[in-house]
Amino acid sequence: MKKPQKPTVAFLTHDWSWGTEPLQPNGCAWYRCKLPSNELNKRGWFTTVGFPGFSENRGFGMVVDGSRAVHGWDIIVLKLLMQQEILDVMPLAQAMGQKLVVDIDDWFDGLSPANMAHKSTDPSVNPRSNREIYAQIIMKADAVITSTPFLFDYYGKRRDNVFLVRNGIDTQRWKKKYQRSNRRPKIGWVGATHWRSNDLEQLSGFFDKFLEENQLVFHHSGHTASAPEASELLEIDKKRSRAMGMAPILSYPRLFEPIDIGIIPLNDIPFNHAKSFIKGLEYVAAGIPFIASYSPEYQYLAEQGIGRVANSPEEWLHHLNELIKPQMRVDEANENYSLLKDFSMDARGDDWDATMRFIKDKL
Repeated sequence: MKKPQKPTVAFLTHDWSWGTEPLQPNGCAWYRCKLPSNELNKRGWFTTVGFPGFSENRGFGMVVDGSRAVHGWDIIVLKLLMQQEILDVMPLAQAMGQKLVVDIDDWFDGLSPANMAHKSTDPSVNPRSNREIYAQIIMKADAVITSTPFLFDYYGKRRDNVFLVRNGIDTQRWKKKYQRSNRRPKIGWVGATHWRSNDLEQLSGFFDKFLEENQLVFHHSGHTASAPEASELLEIDKKRSRAMGMAPILSYPRLFEPIDIGIIPLNDIPFNHAKSFIKGLEYVAAGIPFIASYSPEYQYLAEQGIGRVANSPEEWLHHLNELIKPQMRVDEANENYSLLKDFSMDARGDDWDATMRFIKDKL
């Protein structure tokens, strides 16, 4: 008896970190393509991640060796592809029987002008690759997979076949921090400021004074030369701040090593309400307690016993004063970490498997 052929999925994206050797995905492609692909492979699928290619005879394929493409995929997942060329050929691929899925992890319809992506996806700046074309691609796909309830509700009101698969953390590659009680803790943030939506500024009225009064240093991991340091947006005195550059995804966890207390300031806008809690999970996997501004996802995490949520400067100061106490910091880091298994990719892989099987067999 012939063994049944494995179902196949190709995750296609241009979200790669150019200049890395070997070439590595950026964060979005890592969490929404590479990690799901790994989990699906464990569950009986044949999947991979690569660059998009297209054949008029065989539909979408994955480019290899820079010229030829591998075809024959049951499901194609399009990640952050906003090109007119993609939109134009989608009906051809669908007519060949390919199931086309768009994965959505950010709300491009609600981009803040402060976010660099607002300009880079502006139709007047990039007429052949932009968020308006992306919106059409989303509507033409056979299915949409979203990372947050906000995105699920938003697209679920506009089209059918919308699914929710939350983000998960790949716990095995993170090193849990040993929280030291014999030194002053460093409060820190990880990220590049040009992708923010006036977020860090939420702490600018009181954060520097708190650092000064407690003789603490702020650490920014992920600084890029083309963007301001976080300390500038937080209005921190330079003598109380440190910064280190961004790292590609395979060495990304090292950015968390200098930090003892993590912060996630968020502007209270719908775009941030659509964002997932992945930054919080990264802090937890690194053994770092954290405080986040209110958003639905961070409120959900807090209700599960993970992290702290601050709704005002007074609440931020309360939580900061709590976490600079060594034993409080140690206990909270351990408690958060003990709950992480429910948010791991091992747990999330079942959701990806069930969703993909429904798309393949039912749509």
